Amino acid sequence: MLFNPTTVLKQSLKYSYLVLICALSACGGSEEDSSPGAVLSSSAYKDMCASPRTGSDPYNNYRAYPDRQGSLKDEKNWLRAWVDETYLWYREVPKNLNPDNYASAADYFADLKTPLITASGKEKDHFHFTENTAEYNKQSQSGLELGYGMAYSFVSTDVPRRLVVAYVEPNSLAEVAGISRGMEIESVDNYDLRTSNNTDALNSGLFPTIANQRHQFVFKDLNGKKLNKSLTALEVQTTPVQNVKSFLSANRKVGYLTFNSHNAISEKQLINAVTQLKNDNVSDLILDLRYNGGGALYIADELSYMIAGPAQTLGKTFFKLKYNDKTPVDPNNTWPFYSTSYSSGALLPTLNLKQVTILAGSGTCSASEAIINGLRGADVKVNLIGGQTCGKPYGFIPQDNCGTTYFTVQFQGENHKGFGDYADGFSPTCKVDEDFKTALGDKNERLISAALSYNATGQCPANGQTLGQSRSESSTPLRPALREIMTLEKARR
Repeated sequence: MLFNPTTVLKQSLKYSYLVLICALSACGGSEEDSSPGAVLSSSAYKDMCASPRTGSDPYNNYRAYPDRQGSLKDEKNWLRAWVDETYLWYREVPKNLNPDNYASAADYFADLKTPLITASGKEKDHFHFTENTAEYNKQSQSGLELGYGMAYSFVSTDVPRRLVVAYVEPNSLAEVAGISRGMEIESVDNYDLRTSNNTDALNSGLFPTIANQRHQFVFKDLNGKKLNKSLTALEVQTTPVQNVKSFLSANRKVGYLTFNSHNAISEKQLINAVTQLKNDNVSDLILDLRYNGGGALYIADELSYMIAGPAQTLGKTFFKLKYNDKTPVDPNNTWPFYSTSYSSGALLPTLNLKQVTILAGSGTCSASEAIINGLRGADVKVNLIGGQTCGKPYGFIPQDNCGTTYFTVQFQGENHKGFGDYADGFSPTCKVDEDFKTALGDKNERLISAALSYNATGQCPANGQTLGQSRSESSTPLRPALREIMTLEKARR
């Protein structure tokens, strides 16, 4: 399962963060300890499971699962101890939570976080979530996702809502069915998406959790024609790097690529993309991160190095991890700009650019924001075209226990200059709204056109706005929490 549908609908409507938004469902701190003194170190309870897995793990060299027979109480005790040891804001976790009041370990974990609210009225920690371990491994290691091969974005979150297709994966069921960017979803399984409050039914269709399930959709294309489509949920092989090309603009070659996810398979695709652009002799780059919610930090690190090159990054820090005060100081907490591939050890190709233009918006999160911050820390000029980024300078070291992977905030990051305070996101250099009428990678697409214009003139286009104006509400990506993360790979740490 990708997420708890009801939670997703409520939280993203409230914070424009996770998957849907409060319009789709009704939105409606303590000081005593849950007896952590009675809880031993997390290692004493690790892999003690109420229902141990059997067999071997295909994502861990087919080694036997480490699970041992235990109990639900053991799983909860492990969670309480692990959060107390590693959570960035462990002092703020409510201390009178009774684990016996929770039907599952995941339910208990959901409350093992700070209840504090920010000055703007948001939850301080709206990043806390769980994921089925097998599904997490499929997506992060193999780029496999259960679904139809299309991504969504809200154009309007108020009734009547408007949800459009942001892009489709190449060779996916959605592409074969003739679904394309800009098509509006009017109904899901006969529930009107524009007005229905049946969050379970809408989530079930938009984000299926069972393979081979069929769901009925009504789309409206850009000409207003309605299309009825019956789609079957299948595992989709995603392509995180797309549309690699060069544009001729103001007598300069400008490279472009769409980058949608920092997963393991993106490394080779990014290396190939940068090699292609290097061979094209580009003098500038437009990096499209508008739908990239993050992923593995080492991918962000490598891409940043490939953009900037060795001269600008030598001796500089890409990312410095700040843990809670229980975590010993570790020299590996400071990441340089890595010049070699994580998977092969080979030297990375470089573009050696002193500036880069990034297409961004509320869907640009976490590891994607680390690229912006890391490059600026190395004095690479970063121009942002689009909207305000989501604001997530925090990350996780995902931890599997008994078949569930837990994500709790464990570190905050800083760049070479010591800056890491961007919880409200990065403001765009030019504020430009999407129109969804033109394909990604087309030089006439609104954000790409604005980027080319800004690079040529240094001025925001007529349909843009100047730095510092309020964030755009025109486009809010709709996706699971798993797509908005920043994680560490143990081998690279």
